Amino acid sequence: MSGTRDDDYGTALEDELELRDVPSDEVDLIVREVRSHLAESGEDPLETFGSPEHYADQFAPRSWTRRMLWGLVALSGLLGAGAGFLLLSGVFGLMDPSMQLWGWAPSIRLTLGTFCLLGLVALLTFMVTESRRRRASWRVRG
Repeated sequence: MSGTRDDDYGTALEDELELRDVPSDEVDLIVREVRSHLAESGEDPLETFGSPEHYADQFAPRSWTRRMLWGLVALSGLLGAGAGFLLLSGVFGLMDPSMQLWGWAPSIRLTLGTFCLLGLVALLTFMVTESRRRRASWRVRG
């Protein structure tokens, strides 16, 4: 029974480390050491190491982007939806001047939609760059 518990703990720890951008070879090494220790000692993984999230903090603390993930996802959705709505509204406003949105001219809607789209692209670029930077800096520290 403890083998299954140890495997579940190892899998949860592996998932948590991968989410924190720890390189896969380092993840394998850490999880292998934890499983080996648990197999030799027979100890309960939660009592020995704490939760997988807590143990992963020792190797790769959560970044602010990880803590703010849901907020960043919501912001991305709002920027994408706003960009699409404003761009479509601006295009239809150019085709038919009677199509009004809050009294804004089609050129203003197109401009705001473009800014929303650029904001979305900038946010996504930042997230990818931050993830790669964290991974590279972890290799240097590790």
